[in-house]
Amino acid sequence: MEVRAAAARDLDRLAALASALFDHHASAGARFALALGHEDELPVLLAGLARDPEHALLVAEAPDGNLHGFVLASVVRRTGPFAESERGEIDWLFVREGVRRRGAGRKLAAAALVWLRERGAGRVQVHVDRDNRVGRAFWDAQGFAPAMDVLERHL
Repeated sequence: MEVRAAAARDLDRLAALASALFDHHASAGARFALALGHEDELPVLLAGLARDPEHALLVAEAPDGNLHGFVLASVVRRTGPFAESERGEIDWLFVREGVRRRGAGRKLAAAALVWLRERGAGRVQVHVDRDNRVGRAFWDAQGFAPAMDVLERHL
């Protein structure tokens, strides 16, 4: 399996994978779902992310050409008197259900970490729903640990 940068030829298949990711996350709440009627905007969003130098949109491609998964990593920069001027974020990571637990997720995460390190990120954040035991176990196995609780209040 090869991990590589997403290309224009991948956008439709990548949009299908992203839709599956958002469908999966929607079970944790509507705020994680795609807005109804806007599904056709996903390829445009992905194309923009693939072109943006502050983002890495990487795919895991099997030898037969099928995409098994993808990851989106971002460099977040801030100005001001802060000691940390940039950090990395892994925004999305998804592997198709039928091919999970075969290393694609680990390879995607490792490639995203390399990309972020090369761009000067000294720290990487990933957000995982507190009830997502599988996701938390995956990220724990990649060396991530809780650093801060995010509290929210619905209005």
